[in-house]
Amino acid sequence: MKNYWGVFALILVVMMTIGCGPKRPPTAKVVGKVTYQGAPLATGTIIFEVDGARPATGKIVDGQIVNVTTFEPNDGVSIGLAKIAIVAREEVEETIAETGDPSASRGPSANYMGLGGRLLLPPHYGNPSTSNLTVTIEKGKENTVNLDLE
Repeated sequence: MKNYWGVFALILVVMMTIGCGPKRPPTAKVVGKVTYQGAPLATGTIIFEVDGARPATGKIVDGQIVNVTTFEPNDGVSIGLAKIAIVAREEVEETIAETGDPSASRGPSANYMGLGGRLLLPPHYGNPSTSNLTVTIEKGKENTVNLDLE
């Protein structure tokens, strides 16, 4: 019977250790709107940077901030003062010239990593250090961020 208690104790210790992974800082959900020159921003990416924490990214779809993620999908932004960056580019329609050579390789598409089209916003908005956009993310609530860009 002694051997069973030893095995049981070992299993218990292993199970407790597995549940004790690295602690993540708390996050809070973020929703809101982004307009540029009075109109909803059609598309883009929004980045939230809180000092000492992992950055969060989200999408802008028809002016709405959606899917803001730090660690897991839609978990929000780390608590604290967040500097914000927004990058928005127009999509480029791709045209493929027929070469007649099936072995010819295509290079990266025109929209590779979102770098295809012209910027839809002034470039200073694309850097959290120059955008002058900030928000304080508060614990325990859904934070609403409404940004009116000029």
